[in-house]
Amino acid sequence: MNKVYDLCVIGTGPSALSLVESYLKEKPLNQVIVLEAGEGLIDLDSDLSNRKSTVTDFKLDPTINIGLGGTSQLWHNVLAPLDQDDFITKSWVKQSGWPIQKNDLDPYYRKVSKFFGFDYSIFSSPENFIDYENELSKVKYDQEYFETKVFVHPLDYLRTNRNFINLKKKYRNLTIKTGSVALNFDFGKKLALNVFDRKKNIKNKVYSIDYVISAGAFNSTEILLNTEQIKKGLPCLGHYLMDHPMGNFYQYEYKNPICAKIFSGIKFEKDIKIKVALRLKPEIQRKMKLGNFAFFLRPSFSKGFNNKTENLKHKLLTVRSKLKQGNFPLSETWDLIKDLNMVRQIIQYKTGLLSKHKLTDLMFVSEQRPSIESRVVLSKKINKYGNRRIDIKWNVSNKDIHDIESIKEIIDEKLMSLNDANQTYDPSEYNWSDRLTSAAHHLGTIRMSQDKKSGCVDKNLKLHGFDHIYVCDGSVFTTSGNANPTMTCMALSMRLGEYLAQN
Repeated sequence: MNKVYDLCVIGTGPSALSLVESYLKEKPLNQVIVLEAGEGLIDLDSDLSNRKSTVTDFKLDPTINIGLGGTSQLWHNVLAPLDQDDFITKSWVKQSGWPIQKNDLDPYYRKVSKFFGFDYSIFSSPENFIDYENELSKVKYDQEYFETKVFVHPLDYLRTNRNFINLKKKYRNLTIKTGSVALNFDFGKKLALNVFDRKKNIKNKVYSIDYVISAGAFNSTEILLNTEQIKKGLPCLGHYLMDHPMGNFYQYEYKNPICAKIFSGIKFEKDIKIKVALRLKPEIQRKMKLGNFAFFLRPSFSKGFNNKTENLKHKLLTVRSKLKQGNFPLSETWDLIKDLNMVRQIIQYKTGLLSKHKLTDLMFVSEQRPSIESRVVLSKKINKYGNRRIDIKWNVSNKDIHDIESIKEIIDEKLMSLNDANQTYDPSEYNWSDRLTSAAHHLGTIRMSQDKKSGCVDKNLKLHGFDHIYVCDGSVFTTSGNANPTMTCMALSMRLGEYLAQN
């Protein structure tokens, strides 16, 4: 007779960890199984991690990690909640508006902050933690147009494989199975999950009362699209794929050097940094019909258009994964030695030295508009586990790009002219599309909605029309906001864990 678990969780990243922790805190005796497709910590050669877009190039490899700890193995530990206005319906942004509001998540945002060892109020009252007003005064901006967005960076990086190992010691009723690839659901006499066991090279079934998929927007969507009943029952499944298209688009030179560390990071506790970005105030977004994107004022040491350094930054994101695989990053190391601008930027960010600068790059983290044209669909190709693979059509539209270009005059007049700064090159001579990259924040393919006509899961993250199947990762985002999504994913997971335990 097959064992029936109380809860089956697919994935071992931050979302899965928060879910399992909050659930077992409420139900410490319940039987929980966690499935991880990877067999070690890093498996970048898997069919499930080597994802490419056939429309807009991600320009970021890898964007996914299959392995114990999931994407926490690649994450840079930057935290910020969504803004309150991210949750509301905006008439100028199609398909905007969440079924929940920020105050529904605030209690869980607080818990996430506590998990990382800082007070949640730092996001609303940073002046209680650092000499905030003095730091901000070093860069002048029109407060009728711009406001700050606070980001927190704990320097003790979360790698959830360690947390899961500790959870396993605490709860003997927790089972963690690596090398277990979730394929699809079987709606037979009893709901089951079809799984491929990579170690034994066989397929089997996992039976549970409830299932939560936390495998990321691509892998979660692939599982559901390969379940025919779910694919037919949810017409929006796979649509509205979003990311945070990001990159340096403008550069300015100050008449006199400035030192504004708050925009690149200041330690307010031993192992925690705070930094800020600027964003247009909600009323200006409404007036200009723009999305909620943020930009950082980053010190630069090379004047003019410089794609060389930006391309190197993308390559350096793979270094940690190469080292964990035992591969020394020779090409990246050599490129870094040759790029003095990059070396200076790293020193400035890590130590705060070299913070005095005349050049600043405006690094945008843009909010991509939900679009039915940006999507994930099934291809005809079959992966090694027997599932049909997905074709990723990440589509950054002309409107997304125009949104960034349209605030150039406001930046000139309401920010840079106040600081005696002039642009170092004419951005109209360069193609923004050539500079942007994915932030590896894959969002929106199984979006939260009131009904299945506009999305896939309800406000409690249950699939519309399908009992006992839930999704909790970045795929449930309705709109993307401007921040790394991990804090929101973890808050949603804690909320879902409590909900499942109480229902």
